[in-house]
Amino acid sequence: MGPAGAEDARRDIARLFDRTAETYDALGIEFFAAFARDLLAQVAPVPGERVLDVGCGRGAVLFQAAELVGDSGSVLGIDLSSEMVERTARDIEDRGLINASATLMDAQEPELAGESFDVVVASFVVFFLPDPVAGLRSWHGLLKPGGRAGVSTFGADDPRWAGVREVFRPFVPPAMAWTWAARAGLFASVASFDRAVESAGFTGVSSVERSYPVTFADPAEWIAWSWSHGQRMFWELVPEDRLAAVHEAVLAELEPLREPDGSLVMTQTVRYTIAHRA
Repeated sequence: MGPAGAEDARRDIARLFDRTAETYDALGIEFFAAFARDLLAQVAPVPGERVLDVGCGRGAVLFQAAELVGDSGSVLGIDLSSEMVERTARDIEDRGLINASATLMDAQEPELAGESFDVVVASFVVFFLPDPVAGLRSWHGLLKPGGRAGVSTFGADDPRWAGVREVFRPFVPPAMAWTWAARAGLFASVASFDRAVESAGFTGVSSVERSYPVTFADPAEWIAWSWSHGQRMFWELVPEDRLAAVHEAVLAELEPLREPDGSLVMTQTVRYTIAHRA
């Protein structure tokens, strides 16, 4: 991706998450907070450490990390979405935290001093970057010698939900193939992603995958939730005059997936990758 294309991608991603900021991780669905908890358990920040939360969003990782490092440590959250940063900074202030902050910054090229953090965490961010390996390389340079990084990415999709994804396929242009095939290329497997992380300079790279049941009360709740985060980009690819038809097609695919009580359960696989700066 050339410089102009990369800038366009950054702008589009920032605007997408500006539009999701109000409802992002705020609809009562246990999702990002659970994954943040397990990511932090893997990377294990301790009191007094300096943590960088790359792509902090609404603070799923940031607030838990702030508790772990205590007042003697600190957590800096950075995000490309001004709406995300504004709302998270307000939440930090409302909670009276003195060890956390959030600021507007590019995740791929953070303008921060090198070797200044003990831990860098990036929860579901790296696949949005125009150049993921360049981003990983930047994060490596921000770590103190002996520091560690924790990166979460999505694993395989729930095969039972393939029909829902297929409803959107006709609207995904070739230029956005990366959004459709986020598990392709360097994200295709644990081994391929570990190699990419190593190519960015990290050592001691290891990954684990875990699967989680995510429960929605009914199809309507899933649709509302899908508008509240990155999935929204697929809805926004649908022309306005086709949106009602796509909505009905999604409902038709979801109906057979309902449990006896009417709920929906989606299995989400998450990959946690831990790496070190020697």
